[in-house]
Amino acid sequence: MNKEQIISEVLIKCQEYGKTLIVGGYIRNKLLGYNFKDVDLLTTCSPQRLKQIFSQINWTEQGLELGITRMTYKGIQFEFSSCLEEELAEKLENRDFTINAFYYDGHNLTSQSNGSEDIKLKLLRPTEYLKKHLYKRLEFSPHTYIRAFRFVSLYDLKWTDELYVLFTESREFFKLVPDGRLQSEAYEIIKGENVLRSLYYYQKVGLIAANDLLNKLKDVSIPLYTQNLSARLIYLSYLVGKQTIIDWLALHHLSNKLVDDIQEYLPYLKTDELKIHPKKLPFLTLLKRYQYQDDKEKIKAFLKSSR
Repeated sequence: MNKEQIISEVLIKCQEYGKTLIVGGYIRNKLLGYNFKDVDLLTTCSPQRLKQIFSQINWTEQGLELGITRMTYKGIQFEFSSCLEEELAEKLENRDFTINAFYYDGHNLTSQSNGSEDIKLKLLRPTEYLKKHLYKRLEFSPHTYIRAFRFVSLYDLKWTDELYVLFTESREFFKLVPDGRLQSEAYEIIKGENVLRSLYYYQKVGLIAANDLLNKLKDVSIPLYTQNLSARLIYLSYLVGKQTIIDWLALHHLSNKLVDDIQEYLPYLKTDELKIHPKKLPFLTLLKRYQYQDDKEKIKAFLKSSR
């Protein structure tokens, strides 16, 4: 069975016992042309009923109070949100951005707004629901705020003007995002090829200080040459200045070790005159992959001159 067949199997099994729809990031990522991490389903099946259908279903006490259950089934992660049938329409309406406001019943894909057009234009636009209930939504789900920066970095999106205005007026809700979520979202933002545009929006709403270099470089993409995020942060510091990156790290309550790495290794990108200790060479080679945009000949020349 391929992934789509497995997802269809889960959907059909749930639909035998209650109204069930696929929602959320799976649809968004498919439409944008990216891989998905998990599949979200909205269902009128209770958690107990889901457990009867799938023995793999599990939950936490807090999750159960919210009707949230999860399972890994044939290698795919699924998350179920259970609700009463009379709550289903409201749950479908309660979406943050138009690119997330889709649902699929196994036959038809439905957009509840102008999400299809925004997918084509690669725009991040608030839904009418978010505009009407912004403070209520952010108070209950402050992570909505930070998701807007992650989506930009990972999916090459641009904010609409109305989203910029909304999030500038409500930036105090950023402080309500739990540390764990702040940190996990930050790591995802760093990995995105469009991290510079994401940082540009951080400064635009006033979360970090203004930096003219971000205005100039916001549309420059940075491939993920290595999973070493420290190397990526040092290169970003090289591009836009270390204070902007250090301020951003502090905003997300990330480890001071990352700041120490920036302080130690950034000088090696600014000059070739520093003596290189052999122990530092492997990590500096990672940095040079970014600085030389993975140009193999330049990296070879660097390694040769470092001997």
